[in-house]
Amino acid sequence: MENGLLKCSLFRGMGQKEVGKISRQYGFENVSYPTGEIFAIKGARYSALMILTRGNIRAETTDRKDSTLKIERISAPSLITPSLLYSENAALPFNLTAKSPSTVVYIPKEQFTRLLMDERQVLENFLAVVSSPSRLASDHISYFAYKTIKGKLANYLLDVAKRSGSNVFTNPATQQQMADIFGVARPSLARAISEMAAEGTIYVKGKKTEILFPDKLEQYAKN
Repeated sequence: MENGLLKCSLFRGMGQKEVGKISRQYGFENVSYPTGEIFAIKGARYSALMILTRGNIRAETTDRKDSTLKIERISAPSLITPSLLYSENAALPFNLTAKSPSTVVYIPKEQFTRLLMDERQVLENFLAVVSSPSRLASDHISYFAYKTIKGKLANYLLDVAKRSGSNVFTNPATQQQMADIFGVARPSLARAISEMAAEGTIYVKGKKTEILFPDKLEQYAKN
């Protein structure tokens, strides 16, 4: 286990003996999966940090037409959706499938929190990982499969509404963060938001968002 963890950015600057001691002290669990196994299901609560230490996995979900969307291929060593661990709505946004024999190390949230408090180097490494813009693709559902900006926006808003349990919610992302997630320019996203608001589909004031016409948003979500 230690050899795989040593290559992970979370333990950068640490030696094998130190990582081995940490893995035993904080209850790391090492689980192997065969090719083709779906080992995590969309919607499941993300209650333990997952670290891919061997193999390749793929994140997949389905759109509102029940078509499978291949979001991202993740290769070891890599942390899997690390920022989701401390998210208010810590539900996995996609299925995870082993595309080759793979090994995942699980660190329960409570144990990992203790580790961050006890080991400054791990804390600094974790903050560097979750602060990196390159993590966006792993931490959010990929919207690149949708052809239009309104389609991407509609899917995003419907997903946030579903997680919050209400059509009125506080948007957890800024417009720039949403534009980064969607892979579009911020002015183009702002224009799409304005158009959808003007036609009465949504109401937006600051970070407060209300879905006024869910059926219309569902139509956009199919594009």
